Amino acid sequence: SAETSPSENSIPAPGLATGVQKTTQGQFPPPGALHPSGRTGHGRAVQILRIAALSIYINSCCFIIFITQMIGSPLYFIHRDWFYAYMAMTKRSFSLTITSMTHIFGPTTIRISGDESVKGQILPTTGGGVEFKLPERMVMIANHQIYTDWIYLWWVGYANSPGMHGHIYIILKESLKYIPFIGTGMMFYGFIFLSRKMATDQPRLAHRLNKLKQKKVDPRGNTYLDPMWLLLFPEGTNLSNNGRRKSADWAAKNSLQDPEHVMLPRSTGTYFCLNELKDSVEYVYDCTVAYEGVP
Repeated sequence: SAETSPSENSIPAPGLATGVQKTTQGQFPPPGALHPSGRTGHGRAVQILRIAALSIYINSCCFIIFITQMIGSPLYFIHRDWFYAYMAMTKRSFSLTITSMTHIFGPTTIRISGDESVKGQILPTTGGGVEFKLPERMVMIANHQIYTDWIYLWWVGYANSPGMHGHIYIILKESLKYIPFIGTGMMFYGFIFLSRKMATDQPRLAHRLNKLKQKKVDPRGNTYLDPMWLLLFPEGTNLSNNGRRKSADWAAKNSLQDPEHVMLPRSTGTYFCLNELKDSVEYVYDCTVAYEGVP
């Protein structure tokens, strides 16, 4: 007889539909039920116009930044430090693009908390803002709930003092580098693309990490390291029904407790990164991202 796939109710985690909570009877709320963030702010016509405006805005900005990168690319063959400084400038431009995009098209209230280890590093400012005092070199690990996590983590670099939004490096899956313009732009940014096969990834990962820990010499003969925030998502993928199943299977196989709201991380790549950078990075920041209405 044909096997049927497990129902959504059999997945060992809360309901994962974005913004939708199940009732105690296991049924989804009626269509008119409110999202936890409140009523829809705009009608259908305005929503369509906003989507069109957002599409024009983000694509235009990305294309202009890409052209700017292409103009500066010959610096790679002239002076490497000039090239990397130029690309850091274009990286800051993209950070401003996505920060402005969020502010205009999706204003977001962000609640931030931390334990004693970050005391004095997260400071409120007038008007409900925040300023971070995080180090110039660190590894940042985070859970991966939905596709926008990296936007808010990159914003932390923008809100940091000194600003680190031009010195963030993200480890992400290899297929993303084939996105027209954006993929090439991410390669200019020095992002690290992985195929999720350690035998293939280890040499290229080691090569990229070695570049991030290269010591430089200033005009006075003093050695220093360039600023660097390395962002990685040890879960390897965003939170999804399929990912939840794999996490639960791995937990059962290894007699581990499966987390309720996140997935078990993949430790091999994370350990490799930390081991490669151990002499050049003192801090690892563990961030947990959660969204209202997303279990």
